[in-house]
Amino acid sequence: MNNGFTKKFIPVREFKHNPDRLNVLSSGGGTQSNAIICLIHAGVLPKPDIIVMSDTEREASNVFTYQREHIAPLCEEMGVEYHIVQKSRYATYDLVGPNKEAPLPGYFTEYTGRDKNGNCSGRQPAFCSDKWKVDVIHRFLNERYGELNLRRRGVDMWLGISIEEAARRMKITTGKWQKRYPLIEMLMTKQMAIQCVEDYGLPTPPPSLCWMCPNRDDDLWLYMKNHVPEDFQKACDHEKEIQEMWPHLWLTKYGVPLAEAPLKPSGGKNTQMDMIQFMDTGGSGRMCANGNCFT
Repeated sequence: MNNGFTKKFIPVREFKHNPDRLNVLSSGGGTQSNAIICLIHAGVLPKPDIIVMSDTEREASNVFTYQREHIAPLCEEMGVEYHIVQKSRYATYDLVGPNKEAPLPGYFTEYTGRDKNGNCSGRQPAFCSDKWKVDVIHRFLNERYGELNLRRRGVDMWLGISIEEAARRMKITTGKWQKRYPLIEMLMTKQMAIQCVEDYGLPTPPPSLCWMCPNRDDDLWLYMKNHVPEDFQKACDHEKEIQEMWPHLWLTKYGVPLAEAPLKPSGGKNTQMDMIQFMDTGGSGRMCANGNCFT
């Protein structure tokens, strides 16, 4: 492990945590979350009380292999509990939420027609991040520490978002659940986060998102098709399953079976392929652009 950069790193601005509140690193499993863990291990950041990641039970299979092989040992060395919490233990909903007419994920829809290129013209609003991640982690923490106790003490949720995303994704919250952004508060860029991970001798993390997530762009679908073909097949099967109930919904904008979609590489637009760079900020409702997929 070569951690010269990370050990000697002096942030432009210090991240100050409040030890009176419960400090929780809410990991999304991507580069920025892993960089925070490296910085904690190096002593640059304080230790949180606990690290939690929600397993949506549709997460890309190589994400948890990476966490198990490279991240869990660091957490164990520094004596910080790391919990990967299964969605089914705490979630109220799976694919279908309160509105039984529509699924929770933000699938593409041809219900309102197609555009001039023949692509789906619409997008379902998405609530899967709230139901599969935010609610799951909150219920886990309430169960573990006591809901009344946490209401009195308060919880600071540390999120792995770097300075480039501050204007679009940083949200100031108050009350019991408050969001903190260590990388933003230290004015750290994504490239600095990548350097922290590489400095620790860790391989590039795989894209961290569900294998059926419609927020994947062509690069991410191609990555999964080429590197995790078993997950790609799951996604193809999933698309067929959802169309039994909602025949107008698709996983990609092309509105054709995933296995036949004309996926095109972007030519190296995002070689790191962190999901944070692939967010859709259009008018399709509460999607991953609100940052919840990294809670």
